[in-house]
Amino acid sequence: MDKDKFNKEINKMFQNKKFVNCLIVLLAIIFLWLAVSNFLGDDIGISKGSDTPQGAQEVSTDDGLMTSKELLNYEDQQKAELEKILSKMSGVGEVIVNIYFESGEIQVPATNSSTQTSETQEEDTNGGTRVTKQETEGTTVVMKSDSSTSEPFITKTYKPTITGVLIVAEGANSSEVKYNIQKAVSNLYNLSLDQVNVYPMNN
Repeated sequence: MDKDKFNKEINKMFQNKKFVNCLIVLLAIIFLWLAVSNFLGDDIGISKGSDTPQGAQEVSTDDGLMTSKELLNYEDQQKAELEKILSKMSGVGEVIVNIYFESGEIQVPATNSSTQTSETQEEDTNGGTRVTKQETEGTTVVMKSDSSTSEPFITKTYKPTITGVLIVAEGANSSEVKYNIQKAVSNLYNLSLDQVNVYPMNN
């Protein structure tokens, strides 16, 4: 095929509206696929030289993960922070805190939902046709993997729920100080006053 004939064939193809439309759709699909691949790659990528998923320190974000070490230290961190806050309050003095949790962290995995439809045609004895349609819905957990492991892709992590607080305070002999401690902790953790128990420290 000489050059002129080849050019004519190319021009003829591009003058075909159906061919042009198909080409545009194909390019759009390729572009969308590349964009989605880059987006997912940034979200669930694993850092080289580390076993911790990206965003592991961002517990408060939607896609943050709490590592096992962070989970073990979470209670101690909460106790230390609360003791520091209470000890700064007027008349409280030295404090010892114990926090009760309902359960550990709750992780919500990403899921894919799918619906499968099947249609069956049957002929009855009278020569008629009966059509039966059946829909089956299913949900699968989205997994992420590296070269050696595979685990669910977590979209949300909820911190452990606090159900009660026990406080032993040096200044809790004062009813006013005791109430101020209860009120502060109640507001801080959204607890009722009877969930916050305050006792005076044995001198």
